[in-house]
Amino acid sequence: MRIIDIFRYLIVFCGLGGVFTGCMPSTDDIESVQRVEIKISLGQDDFIDTRFANKEVVIRGTESSYKAVTNEDGVAVFQNLLPGVYSLAVSYVLPREEYDNMVEPPIEANDVLLNGTLPGLRIYENYSGELTLQVGIRQSLIFSKIYYSGTKNANNKNYDVDQYIELYNNSDQTISTENVHIAILETESTPWFADEKEQYIYAKDVFRLPTRDLGPGESILIARQAINHTIDAPLSLDLTVADYEVKAINKPQNSLVEQLPHVYKAYPNIDWLNMVVGGGNQLVLFRYEGDVNDLEKKQKPDAKPSQPWYLQIATSTILDGVECLKYNAKEIDLSKKRMPARIDASYQTLSTAAGRTGESIERKVARVEEDGRVVLQDTNNSLEDFVCTSDIRPLIYTKPELQPQE
Repeated sequence: MRIIDIFRYLIVFCGLGGVFTGCMPSTDDIESVQRVEIKISLGQDDFIDTRFANKEVVIRGTESSYKAVTNEDGVAVFQNLLPGVYSLAVSYVLPREEYDNMVEPPIEANDVLLNGTLPGLRIYENYSGELTLQVGIRQSLIFSKIYYSGTKNANNKNYDVDQYIELYNNSDQTISTENVHIAILETESTPWFADEKEQYIYAKDVFRLPTRDLGPGESILIARQAINHTIDAPLSLDLTVADYEVKAINKPQNSLVEQLPHVYKAYPNIDWLNMVVGGGNQLVLFRYEGDVNDLEKKQKPDAKPSQPWYLQIATSTILDGVECLKYNAKEIDLSKKRMPARIDASYQTLSTAAGRTGESIERKVARVEEDGRVVLQDTNNSLEDFVCTSDIRPLIYTKPELQPQE
């Protein structure tokens, strides 16, 4: 029996003169989807044996999640699923002993990551599909905290000038930020470069990090306004400790905090840290030696010349990326997802659609080394790597919700 038939019968029963009361469908009334098969493979250009065998994977829906272990051919079989919309996101750190299966093993010691995603699977009947995993390399400099939700001020008015981004050196070596840029990607309502996504993504704002050395386990804190926001918004935070400030014209500034150069604007009049309060914030770190203004720029199809020109960024230059999506009605707005799976196989969100919740997106702790250095989780899969927390304090990695789960 299909799900539509169940609701048809429920409507009939509920309409019989009120004889039946409390007529609401439960999960017991809905016939489950018996079998979902997804074959997961490694790329033929990257691996000799392409079978992704004997690995646990998870398919997630809005109401339920299901686990399966791939068989010797790499096929994951999920059984008795509640009908609904699901996403399968796979992230796997390739052990060093499996490098000999690679066509071109990495020369450096960076970890190899395998990622792939099948978003928006509408599972209402038995389903069969395929997923090929992509290869990525774990980087040293990563996003660790992204706070864009905003909060309320003392008069219960919207307050969002307290946004910040935190970067973190996740390696055991000192690194340089020379030629490193932060980009906020475009999020037009309709994706218009899907055929290019593996090679290029497009940015509305680009900031260049000043050159400095960053030691193991050290952070860089970037504030929209590096002031003590608790004066006007008691639930906010003090960002006078920021390393850099995006100094917008005619906005409060902290003269003691160095400026973060805003080197490209698709919207010339927006000169602040332009993150959307409710979400739809896709951020990448990339390395480019020249002037980013020399890169190619594109408009969405049928745009007028006066409309925004977005900066083209080669995905091969990207060090890290995080997709912070938003709710659209009752679902995650997957139409705003921009990055290939090897950069971010999934996404993370706030708890509500509107924002103003005083929540931040923060990376989990993978482990703490004997010398006290915190190593953050980095599998290029934001659903696994990040959590949404109401503790918006930067520079702190001892929060209980960030700790490894036993």
